[in-house]
Amino acid sequence: MFKLHRPALSPSVVELDGPFTHELVHTRGVRLHAAVAGNPGDPLVVLLHGAFSGWFDFREVIAPLAARGFHVAAVDARGYGMSDKPPATAGGDLRTAAGDIAGLIRSLGHDSAVVVGSDTGGTVAWALATKYPDLVAALVSVSAAHPVDLRRAIAARPWNFPWLCARSVVSHLPLSVLRLFPGLAAAAYRRHLRLNTTGDFARGPAFEEALLLRLTSAQISNAQQAIVRTNRLLTAAVSERWLSMRVTVPTLLVQPPQRAWHHLARRSRERVAGPVEVAHVPGTRNLPQLENPAGFVDAVADFAGKYI
Repeated sequence: MFKLHRPALSPSVVELDGPFTHELVHTRGVRLHAAVAGNPGDPLVVLLHGAFSGWFDFREVIAPLAARGFHVAAVDARGYGMSDKPPATAGGDLRTAAGDIAGLIRSLGHDSAVVVGSDTGGTVAWALATKYPDLVAALVSVSAAHPVDLRRAIAARPWNFPWLCARSVVSHLPLSVLRLFPGLAAAAYRRHLRLNTTGDFARGPAFEEALLLRLTSAQISNAQQAIVRTNRLLTAAVSERWLSMRVTVPTLLVQPPQRAWHHLARRSRERVAGPVEVAHVPGTRNLPQLENPAGFVDAVADFAGKYI
């Protein structure tokens, strides 16, 4: 079984080589790490990871998207990977997370971006499109939903979301309590990856490679607090004004053909005032960027090309 490293690991463990460059982007008083490729004069695509991962979940799609005519930035969220890790009191709420990406888009020299978010990265992308619509040219929600819609869907049909319910409960436990169970993190990471990928992927070497990278990144110094806080974003409370606010940008819902996602898609369609499309990347479940990178690139590039 995976053991917690002592001492904690350096952020350099996720400084992977590839057809991209690693940059630290200054925004809102912090530095966010991004793996970047493509011509800065091309339209920007920002890739936002989930609570259990990091920029590296998108490492196989960065260069192919750049080759399709985009300036691409796969971002480590505040507290993750090679991004700054300010104290917990410095902001771990949805408004702060969205503001970080709004600042990053401007710091990269762009007026707007196609924002692609997976898992909690999708939650942040929905919040960004709600609060900063002028900065979002198009939204790609990868097995994700607006936090209000997800919370209401769970309340209406909790049997469809047992894992999300468990994540919500555990993430609200104090970090001091979670540290009493050192094997819990490894079990949760394996469970999450297995539930969100197909059986074929889970039986292959790519599964173990992705799992090891995720577990290794979780042991970076001071990352644990950010991981716990980010899990809370899935069903985060929002201001009363946000409850009925609609997203006005073109939106692509990338999701598997499952009952729970069909139900959420109906809520998402009602949330969006602009064009909405639903797509499934063949051979994938909830992490198409890992399971079928080429199909994921096609889905994102084809959609984005219609609106930029």
